[in-house]
Amino acid sequence: MALWLPSGYSYGAALLLIGALFSIRKWPFEKQQALTLWFAACIFAMGLLWVAMADPVAGLGQADRPAKFLLALPCLFYAAVFGTRPRAFFWGLVVGCIGAGALAAWQVYGLGEWRATGRTNAIQYGNLALLLAVLLAVFVATVHKQLSVGEKVLAAVAIVAGMDASVLSLSRGGWLSLIVAMPFGLALLYRYRARLFWRVIVGLMVVGGLMSVLNRDMLATRWDEMTSEIRVYERTRDANTSVGQRLEHWRFAWDAGKEKPLLGWGVAGYTQEKQKRVAEGLYKPAIIEYKFVHNEVLDVFVKTGLVGLALLLWFYVLPIWMFWPTGERMRAYEGGDPALRRMVLAVRLCGVCVPVLYVGFGLTQVFFAHNSGIMFYLFSLILLWSMLQGLERSRPVA
Repeated sequence: MALWLPSGYSYGAALLLIGALFSIRKWPFEKQQALTLWFAACIFAMGLLWVAMADPVAGLGQADRPAKFLLALPCLFYAAVFGTRPRAFFWGLVVGCIGAGALAAWQVYGLGEWRATGRTNAIQYGNLALLLAVLLAVFVATVHKQLSVGEKVLAAVAIVAGMDASVLSLSRGGWLSLIVAMPFGLALLYRYRARLFWRVIVGLMVVGGLMSVLNRDMLATRWDEMTSEIRVYERTRDANTSVGQRLEHWRFAWDAGKEKPLLGWGVAGYTQEKQKRVAEGLYKPAIIEYKFVHNEVLDVFVKTGLVGLALLLWFYVLPIWMFWPTGERMRAYEGGDPALRRMVLAVRLCGVCVPVLYVGFGLTQVFFAHNSGIMFYLFSLILLWSMLQGLERSRPVA
């Protein structure tokens, strides 16, 4: 339900929190893995970071972001103890992708809207639909031997639907995220499933070709707009376009951030300094109306300095390390049940995909400034980590 119902990403999280509260007599007394505790500390630190990045003008209206990080903590501990079923995750991805694709197609071809927005911001919608499609593609590619023909066909339809929702949203950040993520995914696939590697390459080419044919005019127009806006900005510093505003904002954030590199300007200082420099003619007025820099790293750097940036990078890197399928981790399943090994690998690969794709999303958007961005990141990782814990507990002890 996450992308085809209003605030659909909140329902599952609310149910998980209710489950944690109703079983509070058990999970707080269970032993947690060290990585679970580290991840909890990281989530708590990010909650504090968003307290520091709250707009003082908005008052308590900014409390929802740090609150989501804090409320995710009992969900993490609860889910890590009880474990999530991988097949439930698989069917959730299938239904989510098909729903997102159907809604996008209806908005563009049925209602005649110029881009699909789903029930949220078009950029968020398109990128998160892409995330669901990539997770499903990785999952299916890894455990396809355990799926029926009907499940494979339905999953293929769902992957195309999720990808199409991303294309119809006209979110160019999704294209960048695929460029960032694809080398990671293909390298891991080649290492652990070499025979499947070339099939996946062919599959990607087919899906890419299909998306291009289905949405040729929209893609061509969007690409021409982007290249034209870059050229215009380079020649005239025109910031009254989508790309020009981003480039001008990045220039300001980098210049200002270098002046206070340790702790940054703070949100109030950042806003005041931006207005001051625009009034002096150093930067274009187009950047005034935006609270965020349209780049996750630069936004955190200019407002909270290297301290805040270190927390953000920890938030990206720690989950990658938690899920990365090292040789030592995967050797523990050699000689055992091949189906269990494939499922563990699928979950680990999906866990790596989430932060890597978010790095790509954050290149052109402050993704964690949006409720959907926070919720998808936190609860995708919590569910995947829960699945991994359950699978590891099911492994026979040698």
